[in-house]
Amino acid sequence: MTWRIECGDCLELLKALPDGSVDAVVTDPPYGINTKSDGSGKLNPWADLCNSAFWYKEWLSECRRIIKPNGCVWSCLNWRSLVTFQKASCDMGWPIESLMVWDKQWIGPGGQRGLRPSYELAALWCGPQFAIGNRGLPDIQRFKWCGHKPTGHPAEKPAALMSWIISESCEQEASILDPFAGSGTTGVACVQTGRNFIGFEIDPHYCEIARKRIGEAESKSREIIYAQ
Repeated sequence: MTWRIECGDCLELLKALPDGSVDAVVTDPPYGINTKSDGSGKLNPWADLCNSAFWYKEWLSECRRIIKPNGCVWSCLNWRSLVTFQKASCDMGWPIESLMVWDKQWIGPGGQRGLRPSYELAALWCGPQFAIGNRGLPDIQRFKWCGHKPTGHPAEKPAALMSWIISESCEQEASILDPFAGSGTTGVACVQTGRNFIGFEIDPHYCEIARKRIGEAESKSREIIYAQ
């Protein structure tokens, strides 16, 4: 099993990867929920959401190119960013195959007027030969989370969520890419489940955090193997 974190712009780094070189992409990109202008500027966010879709299309197209025919792409999102993902998918002619609802089993802050959020989403795009092996899997999955982010990254996800996605999508020793690696949660999940990992992250601070976390997870995995 191997892993690495590269620091840089994911679009440039993705373009350097060969066609069909990874088994799956599992990622959590920026949601773009603050694209709306307000005050004396634009009040209608639709144009901003559509413009964001151009960027989503760019990195999704690269991910489509680098996965194997039996590979897939999973991306976290929420209800606000769903329309942007749908626009990007339509523009590139690659429809979202499934939406998984992640039940956090925790109620987050929701302002003073609306419902308090307790879920996010993960979208699945399939290569031409990909299929989820377990045909009994429902589209609602529960992984407990809370407001405290262990690494300090504002969008950190639980490793258990990423481990489930990875385990249901590809075999052990497969190669997983995360072009928005953040604090390295997908990499930790890969180490814990016996997959190879490549992570791209533009922020040097989080590159170092990710390397440290994944290295520590790898050491713990080796300790468990030796103990057995």
